[in-house]
Amino acid sequence: MRLSTSTNIMDRYQKVQSAVSMEDCIRRCHAAGYRVLDMNCHDMSNPGMPLAQDNWEAWAHHVADLAAELGIEFSQSHAHFYHFLHPDLQNLAWHEELLRRSIDCSAILGVRWMTVHAATEAQTKGFSHARSKRGNLEYFPPFFERALKKGVGIVLENMFDPNPLQRTYTASPEDLLDLVDAFHDARIGVCWDFGHANLVGIDQNMSLLQVGSRLKSTHVSDNHGTSDEHLLPFYGLMDWQPLMNTLKQIGYAGDLTFEITPFLDRVPPAIRDTALRHTVEVGQYLMAMAESDGTPELGMREG
Repeated sequence: MRLSTSTNIMDRYQKVQSAVSMEDCIRRCHAAGYRVLDMNCHDMSNPGMPLAQDNWEAWAHHVADLAAELGIEFSQSHAHFYHFLHPDLQNLAWHEELLRRSIDCSAILGVRWMTVHAATEAQTKGFSHARSKRGNLEYFPPFFERALKKGVGIVLENMFDPNPLQRTYTASPEDLLDLVDAFHDARIGVCWDFGHANLVGIDQNMSLLQVGSRLKSTHVSDNHGTSDEHLLPFYGLMDWQPLMNTLKQIGYAGDLTFEITPFLDRVPPAIRDTALRHTVEVGQYLMAMAESDGTPELGMREG
């Protein structure tokens, strides 16, 4: 495993304190010790963001050149997402264009695995596994074909139920694996979001054993079991030692990718780089856990 982070750790142009460009994010992540990143194309698709501009393709090549100059690899990306099965969806054509741009941007950056969200059929009040599965199988193929032709693999992410009365398709490992397997293509796998799984309340170790070799990428964050807080590991209530051991047990060979969206939002710019280096230290400790049955020694993993 290698340590990685989503660019949403510091790409929040429109967030709380000061604007941080993608270029600045990449440089600061590199200086902190990251050598692998996950391009969050969803954030970059928001109004006013680079993928929503006419010159988006030139921007993507510029980012690719900067990454190559620094020795940064974009191994993962997160596609633009939206509720494509919602009966009242507006601006479908624009959403589809942003998804295509996410695919093409990922190809330009050399991404191996692009994360997508399945949608839940919402035409009736009752949840239907069958209708949700059918809707996703009807919607995704042309987009997946575009990505696969460009060398970008697809990973479907496990989701979570926002409240006890609202079911979400692919929140259960059974739904997720059933959908992934329905495509009958080894280039379509699973992105495991640890924070989402904690909110569902499942035994993540058993679920990861079920996922097995389908696991191609991860979203790593912590929470307190009540909301999708996207905390840095050890800042919530999750038990990381058995999870890291399970990743090793199933032979996971992908990256350990932080998705800790709000971590730096309110950190003063003067100490933002210090906080960013702390995330690298936490990530190194997590990876050391995978090689240990107990508490790993500090500094036992370098780089």
